Amino acid sequence: MKALAKLISPYELEKFLTENWTKKAVVISSEESQRFKHLFSWEKLTYLLNFYPLSYPTLELVLNGKHLDREDPKANLIQRCQQGATLIVNALHQIIPEIAELSSEISHELGHPINNCTAFCSWPRKGGFTSHFDILEGFILQIDGRKEWHIFEDTIKYPLPGERSNVFSPPDGKPYLTCVLNPGDVLYVPRGHWHYALALDEPSLHLSVGVICRSGVDFLDWLVRELRQREAWRKSMPLMTGEDDYGVGSNYIDGLFQDLVEFFVSSDRDIASEYIEYLARLSMPFEKYSLPSQAGFNVFPSGINTKFKILKFQRFGIYELNDGEGCRIKFGHKQIDLNGLTRSFVEDLLSRDSFTASEFSSWLPGCDWETDIVPLLSTLVNAGVIWVDTSLYG
Repeated sequence: MKALAKLISPYELEKFLTENWTKKAVVISSEESQRFKHLFSWEKLTYLLNFYPLSYPTLELVLNGKHLDREDPKANLIQRCQQGATLIVNALHQIIPEIAELSSEISHELGHPINNCTAFCSWPRKGGFTSHFDILEGFILQIDGRKEWHIFEDTIKYPLPGERSNVFSPPDGKPYLTCVLNPGDVLYVPRGHWHYALALDEPSLHLSVGVICRSGVDFLDWLVRELRQREAWRKSMPLMTGEDDYGVGSNYIDGLFQDLVEFFVSSDRDIASEYIEYLARLSMPFEKYSLPSQAGFNVFPSGINTKFKILKFQRFGIYELNDGEGCRIKFGHKQIDLNGLTRSFVEDLLSRDSFTASEFSSWLPGCDWETDIVPLLSTLVNAGVIWVDTSLYG
């Protein structure tokens, strides 16, 4: 977990995963005040406001827990900021390449998706939000200014999407953590833990990286989709209009339980492996497109010396074909079959960061460049498994 370890440095990764992850907030101070400036800055915020068509809910203005100007956040943006409204820009992992790479790497390491990367711009002594909790595991990266945070215990364990703090009562006790974040500091806040923050004597700019953890409820959602294909679960419930309704309903439910047992135990399906494979297909890299090579043009700009790179942060499932004459690669919602390549060969290939066409050819002695190597590499490029490393060719 290199990205996560670097993010929370100098805090020990093992200690964080054991004592803090999903359990307890922690503040991590750093002497590197500029270490997040490459991700975001006042300059990048200004650029987005001037040149991107930001609208609600990507762009928000919040003051004392109330959202302002939802129809057109830019209409009175400067006036609202002067009044003390917190300026929020959501979904930065879909806009800023550096943030996209960080979020993809952390998501790849944790096995849980990054739900949102958000910039918060706050003004001295003005609060955007009252005390609340989030449904995300939150990493707060302080970029500029100083901000005071107050973290309280949770009042509902592991809140799920759709469970909003405004329908719950906040905790009565004092915060278990009060801290001031300086530029370069990191604060981790588990989901469900109540908190509020206040910029101090100067404007504050921070990034929030939110990880949405999958739960048993997500597994049940997947299971429902699978059971929809089984006759027992598609069948109409029996009519229950008389005195024996209890017995009729009980028999029906018992039948569903028996079918569920058969689904898990009696069939040849490995349900756990199927679900894990399903989760892997949901994993998407932050970069998806590379033109013109994916369109079939200029795939070999330097001929046999062309360099290729493996798609970063993509989970691949690699399987032997039934006839034993090749293998299948599953990734995202796609799959491709490669004849003549073994599973072990492809696993080794995709474990690399990069390779050249010449190296690929040398690993397959006896294969012809034009009839074998070029079609194989072209197939991998067109599918998006590998990319032509255009950084080498200007």
